[in-house]
Amino acid sequence: MKVLVVSDSHGRNDLLRQAIGQEAPIDLLIHAGDVEGDLKKILGEETEYKIKVVAGNMDRSAEVNASLAFDVGAHRVFLTHGHHYGVHYTASALVDMAKKCKADVAIFGHTHMPVREKEDGVLLLNPGSIAKPRQGPDKTYIVIQVDDKTGEWDLKFKKLPRQSWF
Repeated sequence: MKVLVVSDSHGRNDLLRQAIGQEAPIDLLIHAGDVEGDLKKILGEETEYKIKVVAGNMDRSAEVNASLAFDVGAHRVFLTHGHHYGVHYTASALVDMAKKCKADVAIFGHTHMPVREKEDGVLLLNPGSIAKPRQGPDKTYIVIQVDDKTGEWDLKFKKLPRQSWF
């Protein structure tokens, strides 16, 4: 199974589609919030992949949850945008909530900076932003290959190609 993890697309649907196209085919799209639009309308009602999305601080849809917990292969994932957990300052509240959900992975956005670190037994993942990166010019996302037999993950950060004005 192939999973694409993105966050903070901020209405740049062209970049969201570019990331999907660059990694196609995928089985699951995880969006950690700040879509700034209706993801089903942006991508179409019938996609060939499943979608897990949460609302960010810039999203106004009442139909999208603030957080979700679900399984991906051998891992339990807690997905949230992160603004309710103070992720700009510390990950402790995020880690606590992930543990309450019995998740060993917490995926979040909001900071626009890629993160891959383990804290108190929870793998913290932030794909960065595909629209407005803060760590430099690279627009980043994560691709997870899930081993069909073991459920274990092979995880890689990737970049969208830089756009040329010429």
